Amino acid sequence: MSGLSFMRPSSVADKGSAPRAFSSRHFLKLIEETGKVGFWSADLRAERMDVSPGLYRILGLDPSEEMTFGFGLDMIHPDDHAAHGDQIAVLRSGQPVNREFRIIRPDRTQRWLLHQAEVILGPDGKPSLGMGVVFDVTTQHDTMNALMQRHDRLNALVAATATVFWINKANGEPSEMPQWMELTGQSHAQMQGLGWLDAIHPEDQPRTRAAWMTAVEHAAPYNTDYRVLCADGIYRWFNARGAPVFNKDGSVREWVGVCLNVAGRNRYGSSETSVRSNAIRDPSAAPLPGEELPTPGQIRAARAFVGLSKEDLSRLANVSVSTINRLEDPNSPIRTRSETAIAVRRALEKAGVEFTFEDGAKPGVREV
Repeated sequence: MSGLSFMRPSSVADKGSAPRAFSSRHFLKLIEETGKVGFWSADLRAERMDVSPGLYRILGLDPSEEMTFGFGLDMIHPDDHAAHGDQIAVLRSGQPVNREFRIIRPDRTQRWLLHQAEVILGPDGKPSLGMGVVFDVTTQHDTMNALMQRHDRLNALVAATATVFWINKANGEPSEMPQWMELTGQSHAQMQGLGWLDAIHPEDQPRTRAAWMTAVEHAAPYNTDYRVLCADGIYRWFNARGAPVFNKDGSVREWVGVCLNVAGRNRYGSSETSVRSNAIRDPSAAPLPGEELPTPGQIRAARAFVGLSKEDLSRLANVSVSTINRLEDPNSPIRTRSETAIAVRRALEKAGVEFTFEDGAKPGVREV
């Protein structure tokens, strides 16, 4: 690299004077001192590398130390070595390198590096020289890890406290509401526009609609209670609350919110109301208490209560996902064995719900 130089174009050189040359080292020094970057060059047929001061700083090495390919590879983190310990071999084969990996410096600190390198072919057409640039990208990784940690914490909090997490568009229309669909049985098309209000108790719809439209019109937080017709045919009380997410210019980018289960059956003077049932039990059977077969609606509602996907439930009950699909489909032509349905019920009960089979009432589900 020391042999490179940047020449002042002749078109802008003073007439009658020689072109002015600037050492490439001055430019490289400026780059290295304004960012976490270092350079290297080497004869690929040898082991020794010419390393810039900036790369020595990144690696945490004394510039007086001789740098070799082998020493550089030995610094790669043990967990990354299997995937990235072949970089010199790749260059010697004539291929470029673009890798991101960790190293452990002599002081035992860990850094993330981005390594980009190219190969120059010799007169014989074989790889002869290599040169590369190394960026310290530790700060970027730390920032991303912090964001992911915050995201995971938020997800854990929502899973522990909310039955439904929803995202709506800036105009208030539904965007991402898979848990609402699980809870109510509504399809994506059915809940579009204000279609989601169809799952709200008729007595609560005017008040709910007014509260939501007011929040959207004024870009203000939303908080109201209403009864939801769950997939098992039972109305249950929920507290819905949300808030707008703003762009930098103050406009609304989207809405985020949750639906929280409200304890107690008589809020606003109304009890839970059952409107339909999809039974899969054999009417001629006389099961013992606690051995009743769950209905498709009960299974769907129970999964929504505890936040389990079909895949999660299949693992907990040790059954296939197709079995879960059949159990949740009231029109399935295939009848699942009783012991399988009971295994699914037990898995959901362990997850935190109770199945109810009360005389004179439709089968239901409630949180334990």
